Amino acid sequence: MKKIAIQLVHPNYGESRVNKALINAVENLENVTVYNLYEKYPNYKINVEEEQKILLENDVVLFQFPLYWLSSPSLLKEWLDSTLTYNFAFGEQYLLEGKKFAIATTAGSGTKEYHHEGSNKLPVEEFLNPFIGTASYTKMDYQDPFVTYETFVLSDEQLETASANYVKYIQTLAS
Repeated sequence: MKKIAIQLVHPNYGESRVNKALINAVENLENVTVYNLYEKYPNYKINVEEEQKILLENDVVLFQFPLYWLSSPSLLKEWLDSTLTYNFAFGEQYLLEGKKFAIATTAGSGTKEYHHEGSNKLPVEEFLNPFIGTASYTKMDYQDPFVTYETFVLSDEQLETASANYVKYIQTLAS
């Protein structure tokens, strides 16, 4: 079973009903470790050595975050810029080569807004293209994302279903 590092990147995690439920569903699974980046780095001062060690110790790196203005929260960009250094993630050495790179994201809007004729004009997956590029550039294996829609209006039953599906997604990544 592969080891999975979930890099949780949510600036308002304490108030998040959906991301909390998803994390609660998977945090005790075997070989899964959750790292709350906003808790670790409230001042955006990334400990590069520690983060690179985490990457090397895991087979799967999953970034979980809410879509903020059709992108990730700013700390994730800082984390990527700081952690994926030359001769670690790219250059003459590709130390992350072959590791799985995955995204779990939440969106307040529904699927009808995320298509070519919806209000956002693109599917969520297309807003994630920079992450596909990052995975490719570092020779990591990009996985299809896990997306939870309509987070503001999910019923408790729908949230339970999403959480159960997230467990299955994580288990598939670990196999």
